[in-house]
Amino acid sequence: MKFRILSALSVSAMLSLPALAQLPRIVVEGAGAPQVFAQFADAVAAAQPNDKIYISGGTFTYTSNLQITKPLHVIGAGIHPDSTQVTGVTTLQQTGGNTAQPLRIMDAASGSTFTGIRFVSLDAQQGSYALYFGTTNANDDVADVVFQRCWFQGRVYLGLSGGTLIPTTTAFDECVFMGPLDAEGRSAVFTRCIISNGVNTITLTGLAGSSAVENCVVLGTIQSCNGVSIRNSFLRSNGGYASFSCANCTFQNNLTPSATVTNTSPGAVLINNLVNVDPSTVFVSETDGFYQITDNLHMAPGSPGIGFATDGNDIGIHGTAAPYKPGAVPFNPHFRQATIAGGTNTNGELPVNIRVAAQPN
Repeated sequence: MKFRILSALSVSAMLSLPALAQLPRIVVEGAGAPQVFAQFADAVAAAQPNDKIYISGGTFTYTSNLQITKPLHVIGAGIHPDSTQVTGVTTLQQTGGNTAQPLRIMDAASGSTFTGIRFVSLDAQQGSYALYFGTTNANDDVADVVFQRCWFQGRVYLGLSGGTLIPTTTAFDECVFMGPLDAEGRSAVFTRCIISNGVNTITLTGLAGSSAVENCVVLGTIQSCNGVSIRNSFLRSNGGYASFSCANCTFQNNLTPSATVTNTSPGAVLINNLVNVDPSTVFVSETDGFYQITDNLHMAPGSPGIGFATDGNDIGIHGTAAPYKPGAVPFNPHFRQATIAGGTNTNGELPVNIRVAAQPN
């Protein structure tokens, strides 16, 4: 993690910092001159294809069924309170309509990227909709969209029922899902993600094609997938199996408290998985099967997941050569901490210490 400390800045510069925190803004930058907006929908409408939209900390609402119809690169201030103490987390939340009318990403928006954003359903409930691809079968073939260090509070759908499997895929990297994801027969790749609808629920369903779940923590059941690679992950359910009806899927080097890795899954390949694992021995802090932001998902001392992954690292989000970052620090530089004196010193200077962090990988 890279840090910079800045001190003894001018009064005018320092007075601008609290002002920014109190007045959330969105900046569109790209093809034309930079533009500043207060509403997310206005920023989306003004942006040109492949423009960047920078969103400050704060909650930005949008009306139901807002559509993104061009490739955009949307960058927030972060999703975790620990790494956004100055700005606050960036939240996009539906207002108005009903709980099945969230933000829509259309096929014309293929190639978009999103980082450091919380997508929240109308009522912030896990059973409501937080994000949807398309509005009809004619416009839901979204391809090559990337979500990095994003949070989804509610259901996520990667298309409509009966959609056509396309060879390109959606990527989720170091994301948190508080609610189920239904791929609707699409392909997606999940790396170092927390996928949590809770024990004894369906958490991940409908994956097909070149899909993969790598170094994830899955709190719930994986169901009705086809040809998916699932490895180096913790798979928790409250029943006798960790997955159900996952035909031709490969399960490798996973841990599960269940007695069976998969049930009713013709063609499934099982390689070096551990079953009947005591969940209280796996993580430093996670025992109830429901994710809380205070959970610590590092491997506990003596955990069976230590060094158990196929690459010799730990299973779960803190494995791989590039582990999940504590605090989900955004890729873009951001204010981590600001200490501003109550008055000037004897030299007429306003003492200030600002901590800026950037986490590129």
